[in-house]
Amino acid sequence: MTKDNCILGALGRRASKKELNVDQDSVQKPSVWDRDKCLFASLGQKLSRSEQKRNDIRNAASEIFITQGFEAASMDKIASLAGVSKRTVYSHFGSKEELFAHVITNFCDLKREELDIKPDHNLPLKECLVKLGTKFLHMLHYHGSVSLFRVLISQAEADPTHGIEFMNQGPKISREILAAYLEEKMAEGEIDVADPIEAGQSFYSMLFGARYLNCLVTGAPPPSPEEIDGIVESTVERFIYGLKVKE
Repeated sequence: MTKDNCILGALGRRASKKELNVDQDSVQKPSVWDRDKCLFASLGQKLSRSEQKRNDIRNAASEIFITQGFEAASMDKIASLAGVSKRTVYSHFGSKEELFAHVITNFCDLKREELDIKPDHNLPLKECLVKLGTKFLHMLHYHGSVSLFRVLISQAEADPTHGIEFMNQGPKISREILAAYLEEKMAEGEIDVADPIEAGQSFYSMLFGARYLNCLVTGAPPPSPEEIDGIVESTVERFIYGLKVKE
């Protein structure tokens, strides 16, 4: 498995059937992965052999889940792609459902840590929201997010627990962080917000917009960095207008 197969590698490139339908003898071992580009990279920390295997299993699982869907994924495929035995996979994760839950939780944790999606208190309100919105949209459209959301949607009717976990670990925390920032600005007399939580929800909902929905359901290409800048700028302008910034 090369770095292009990792979620953070080729920004949306799907692995070919030939790459995914491999047997234990032909699969490339995790030692050749570019782990710095993988979803569950160690982030500079030296891992034990057991911890590295666990990371390799989660990386392989994320690739299988995203490219083949939850139902088509199997522990055999994940073990083969990770270069370990199925017994090793089960020694770390008791079931496919448990492994998928770990993929979701760690995805949310790593995105918050790597992208630092929280307000910058050293910036004026508008600049802070522009910076926050830009990071959020890049995360939303890249880094495997669209593919992961599609898998969650496909499972929503049969088993909504994974989607609920994602909402609690990702969007809910992001809203609460932004709401706390808006409360600070209210205390400083800069803005007037009736409900900071609802305001935070509105901000992220405005960023999602029709463009993201189109990418999600039609496979349309993501907006360019320049287009993202334009989306964020117009969103922040409208959002701040609604906050009744006090002169």
